[in-house]
Amino acid sequence: KNKAYKLCKPFLYIISLYKRKKNMKIKFIRISHIVFMFIFNITFSTMLFAEEFVGFWVLADSKGNPFDIQIRNDGSASGTHGKDMKHGSWQEKDGKIIISWGTGWVTVIAKDGENYIKKAFKPGVSLNGIPTNISSAKRK
Repeated sequence: KNKAYKLCKPFLYIISLYKRKKNMKIKFIRISHIVFMFIFNITFSTMLFAEEFVGFWVLADSKGNPFDIQIRNDGSASGTHGKDMKHGSWQEKDGKIIISWGTGWVTVIAKDGENYIKKAFKPGVSLNGIPTNISSAKRK
């Protein structure tokens, strides 16, 4: 919610100026309103999309051993797979989330029909390359 407010704050200021100064041109206000609505919609659609992934997940490593990860609203992630996979950060891109771990590994979780799928990439492997591991991803 803070991200949305920070992005919208300049446009809210423009609208308040309009209310105070009646000689402001209507055209400028219309353009400001359109820009404001555009940013507002992008911000909230991204936030709503991210909500789909926020929470606890059960994944499997390359040996099939299950482990948990937690995706948080603030863009951080944590996991229980080994001592090195404790902290990471994530971002939304193209309808999926990409988690970058402190180890250099990258985990991608995406919707696959009615289910979710996880792809893991070793450090240095391109996300366009062949994943090191693919498994299901299940909400906990």
